[in-house]
Amino acid sequence: MLFAVVLTIASFSASCGRTLTITDLPGAPVSGAYAIYHYEGWTFSLGESITYQASPVAILKSDASGLVAIPGIVRVHWPFIQGAPELAVDLIYAPTLHNGLAWVNRRVAISRPQEFDVSADLQTVRLADVSADPVRWEGTLGNLRSLLDRLTSQQMRGEAAPPLTAELIERFTLEYAAMLDRYGETPRVAPVMPEALRTASDQEKREWRAMVDKDLAARPRWKDELERGYGTQVRLFERR
Repeated sequence: MLFAVVLTIASFSASCGRTLTITDLPGAPVSGAYAIYHYEGWTFSLGESITYQASPVAILKSDASGLVAIPGIVRVHWPFIQGAPELAVDLIYAPTLHNGLAWVNRRVAISRPQEFDVSADLQTVRLADVSADPVRWEGTLGNLRSLLDRLTSQQMRGEAAPPLTAELIERFTLEYAAMLDRYGETPRVAPVMPEALRTASDQEKREWRAMVDKDLAARPRWKDELERGYGTQVRLFERR
């Protein structure tokens, strides 16, 4: 009897949720920023641990104070085999800053200079305005495309898309148009060599430079790169 009670208790886990504060780098609150999140936990098995998704993907927006109140969940799971679910913030996207580069790890604060900063307690996210840097702005488009691919795939499987998906699609098309308008005729420049390649062999470095030169020759302007990467998807969304 006692074992059954312990087993039942161990089958339930609760997360209290979290309130995120989203600001720009100087600390001013950012309203209308999107937080895309889900809950996940660990499934334990011999030799390795893998994650399981404990809730659907959801989308919330920050209020005038830059706050996003993410609700908690109560989850029934396999006792002693599956761990309690934890919050994973997949993406934070602030249209006013053209910044869709930030995420919040379940346990560790990860920040990137000139892009975003996550506080040690995982409750405050500071975002840079990345519109002055076409490479980072294009990174926002890439993250939004990947997210929307995931959400539209859910719909194709008959699963309901989270509220605000249609709004996020519209934002994606507007970001595309805005970047195209500002940087379409701007020549692309060679990226900085990745840190991992700086200690590579001379042959590997030459191969990387040749690959970059070929890429820039094929798509010399940002207009060419944006059309290749996002044009088809934007047109499909516009027809919906």
